[in-house]
Amino acid sequence: MEDEGRILNEMEAILREKAAKLYPEKIFDYGKNPRHYGEMERPDGYAEKSDECGRDIKMFLRVRNGRIEDARFVAEGCIFTVASCDAAAEMSRGRTIGECLKINRSSISEHLGGVPVDHGHCALLAALLFQKALRSYIEKNKIKIKE
Repeated sequence: MEDEGRILNEMEAILREKAAKLYPEKIFDYGKNPRHYGEMERPDGYAEKSDECGRDIKMFLRVRNGRIEDARFVAEGCIFTVASCDAAAEMSRGRTIGECLKINRSSISEHLGGVPVDHGHCALLAALLFQKALRSYIEKNKIKIKE
């Protein structure tokens, strides 16, 4: 049993080393160790979407004094989906509603150091999910957004 754990750790280290040559480290950090993963009771904003494989992904927002106090998500998708959702949550914390309207596919990709083109849909999914949760808060509270 101990040998199995050691072997798995060695295999993961080899994969990380090879993947680091292809993808930014931040994608693996956010994807393997998401800081904003988990559900939230009584969120102020909420959205749910299905990814291309039919798995449900959820986003929860807590808003205080016009700023995102906390953002959380639940996703069982690939490492790029988890990293993108975690990035959206991280980028929103402490920001105003208006500032959060600017969180999109490209800003998430930039935050992560670049999402590969063949996984761009993961950043897009995270952005759409985040914006849907933000919109649910805006509509529920009848907030007028200044253009």
